[in-house]
This record gives sequence, structure tokens and C-alpha cells, in this order.
Amino acid sequence: MDIAELEAAYAEFLEAGESAVATSSGTGWGTGTILAHVIASSRMLAAASAELLAGRIPVVDNRPTQFVPYLDAIVRAAGGHAELLDTTRRSGLELMLLAAQLGEGQIAASVPTIILDGGRIRVERPVPFSSLLGPAHVRDHLGQLRALPG
Repeated sequence: MDIAELEAAYAEFLEAGESAVATSSGTGWGTGTILAHVIASSRMLAAASAELLAGRIPVVDNRPTQFVPYLDAIVRAAGGHAELLDTTRRSGLELMLLAAQLGEGQIAASVPTIILDGGRIRVERPVPFSSLLGPAHVRDHLGQLRALPG
């Protein structure tokens, strides 16, 4: 798989994360939670990529990536903003290294998927894995980072 667009999205996201003030939005997720969510999502997709590479069909369920106690644990385990950014970078790199190994059949594979967004299930059906690997998710959260006060 060509990961150039995904690489560019992560680079832009990390650049914004470096200049983002560690803050809360007051009405939603703050900087740390957004970074933690991208980390959790990268880990989820890396695990799914590994499953495909191993010849299995993964189930992609993003509900844990929305679970605040999990996201808080990621933030606390990182220890600070710089470390959280490094974890974001490394989790994205793991995903890209695995995604780059996927063949056309693996990328096109239909995988059972559950996508929770804004507290509502938006997708609950098999989707092509390629639709989950694009840069759109990272770019959505780039917009969130840029919209935070600070």
C-alpha cells in the first residue's frame, strides 16, 4: 500500500500537536485526549493490519478509542506533552510500517467494522479495509487540535 498521504497527514498532525497548548476545550476533548485518541486509533488499525498480514480477517471496533478512562491512561502513561507526541509519532509509524506491507487483496478485504462517533454508532457493517486506512481520520483530528483555544 502507498502510505504517502497517510505519512503527510501524520506529519501535519504532529506539527500541530507540537505547537498545541496542553489544554481542554471546556466542552469536549483537550489536546491530550485528542492525541491519545489518535494513538489508540493507530494501535487499533496497526493490530488490524497485522491480522490481515497473518491471513486473518480482523474486527475493527473503535469504541475503546473513545473510552475516556483508556485515553486518560494513555495520557498518564506518557508522562508529559513531549512524550505523548512521541507516542503519537511511534504509533503512527507502526501503523504505516504495517500498512505498507499490505497487498491489494488485503487492503480491499471487507472487515467487520463498528465506528462510534459523537456517542453514536455511525457504521456497523463490513467495510473495505482501505476505507479505514486513509488520512481522513488524522486530518479530522488535526482540525480539532487547531480549533482548541490557546
